[in-house]
Amino acid sequence: MDVQMKKSILWDVFEELKNTWSEDERLLERLDKTEEETVNGLPADRAEKLLEIKDKYQLDDIDFLFIVGAAVGYYQGQKNVKEVLKRKINTVNEFVSSLLEKKI
Repeated sequence: MDVQMKKSILWDVFEELKNTWSEDERLLERLDKTEEETVNGLPADRAEKLLEIKDKYQLDDIDFLFIVGAAVGYYQGQKNVKEVLKRKINTVNEFVSSLLEKKI
């Protein structure tokens, strides 16, 4: 397999991950409420999906490790962004509440 073909396949895999995992808001809310079984930082069902993708695209071990790293980074990044946004929103809410309390 030439480099261009391999590059194209890896981009296709990453695009599939982004498209199927971008709806993580519901998943992240569920994780906030319950402890879900994880595999190296990913929910177990996501790890299973990665194995399905490996078979679907016939990835070798090196390519699969690359995709696993990208998937973990993508998932953890989304999770971290949500946590930062929640902290910022809480800070704004506290500030607004303190202003409202002073006026009353």
